[in-house]
Amino acid sequence: MIKKTIVGLTVAGFCLFNWFDLGMAQTSGKVAVLWCDPLLNISKLGTRTGILNILESAESSGFQAIALGVKGINGQVLYDSKIAPRLLEWKNTRVPLDFDMVQTFINEAHRKSLQVYAVFPVFSEGEMLERVGPLYDDHLDWQSMVYVVEDGEPQIIPMTQWAYGPVAFANPHLSAVQDYEISVIKEFTQKYSMDGIILDKIRFSGLEADFSDQTREQFEQLTGTKVDWWPQDIFEWQQSDGEWQIVPGRQFNAWLEFRAKSMQKFVGRVVTEVQKLDATLPIGNFTGSWYPTYYEYGINWASQNNIPEDSWATAEYNKTAIAEKLNYSVVGCFFPRVTIRDAEDVGAEWWMSVEGGATVSMEVIDQVTPVYAAILVEQFKNDEEKFKESIRMALELTNGLYLTDYSTIEKYEYWDEIRSILGATAGNTGR
Repeated sequence: MIKKTIVGLTVAGFCLFNWFDLGMAQTSGKVAVLWCDPLLNISKLGTRTGILNILESAESSGFQAIALGVKGINGQVLYDSKIAPRLLEWKNTRVPLDFDMVQTFINEAHRKSLQVYAVFPVFSEGEMLERVGPLYDDHLDWQSMVYVVEDGEPQIIPMTQWAYGPVAFANPHLSAVQDYEISVIKEFTQKYSMDGIILDKIRFSGLEADFSDQTREQFEQLTGTKVDWWPQDIFEWQQSDGEWQIVPGRQFNAWLEFRAKSMQKFVGRVVTEVQKLDATLPIGNFTGSWYPTYYEYGINWASQNNIPEDSWATAEYNKTAIAEKLNYSVVGCFFPRVTIRDAEDVGAEWWMSVEGGATVSMEVIDQVTPVYAAILVEQFKNDEEKFKESIRMALELTNGLYLTDYSTIEKYEYWDEIRSILGATAGNTGR
């Protein structure tokens, strides 16, 4: 049950960080982490000088770690892999084949006593704007089938034919997809020595996915029920006042539990396989903090102690939670409003704020694992004070801070603002 709790922000006099030794990753103490997306930052990641600029900016601004995307949302990786396709070029930037950017990043970061966490956008296997990735090349059969309204009528179509958003998702229910994603993570774990792993995009694109025949068969087998009307037994698109709306069917709640249970099993597989290789390597996940509606994405990132009392939740839904399987959770408090009052002033739900998102996350995870609030810098591009307030809020209410993305901080030259909060010593800004 999510309760509304307004938490006051106290900044003066509190200790931001408990310093920790390299190798402990982020399972203890308050930590500030800089997110570095591979596609947004490829021009810098492709050279040693560019990597040093990133690390110098991080070190001088007070960060203790970098969350480095080692796989892009296009399904291509930054290193030489025998399994996944390598990123060779992105938007007119070519990547030198004789340069190991991941190992260089790790080496240089550790020289500065900065930790590095490898980020895998797991089920993202294509970039839909550029139409690049495995779902467009060798694995068309892996893509999710989405139940959407296209050309004025509800229909089930392949993900890559759906013109919405940049990410093309593979179908998480397919055993071939799961095996592939786990093999990529295992290969990387054997190849590089990182300080942690972050599983991103361990979800569906939304309620519209996945409606493939294989997923239907798995649902029937798991629940022991027959879907008589497909997909209307799950939900139906209906028009009301000229707008398309989702109307839940008789098996809607069971479907939501089925999706979350499938994702829970996958997370368990990942953790088990990685721990066989390195039992000390911390594994976390990244999700959006908007838990009241996150069931739409098919993953229950809360603790099993959290029992939703919403109309969509089955009596067993809490048992699909994944927090107990992980070492830490990163939650995207991706809202332009900092406080609960800010949200309520514009008629938004109270949890649609940095304060509300952090509060919800801490409550539903219930202290079974550390929680780190992530701030999307782009949402505060015109307000330096609100940006700083969002950082303070994240640090006050959760176990630490993630700022995404390096490229955006560079764009708006926010290093001084970050340094003023994190308390780093003055020095080179890295710009």
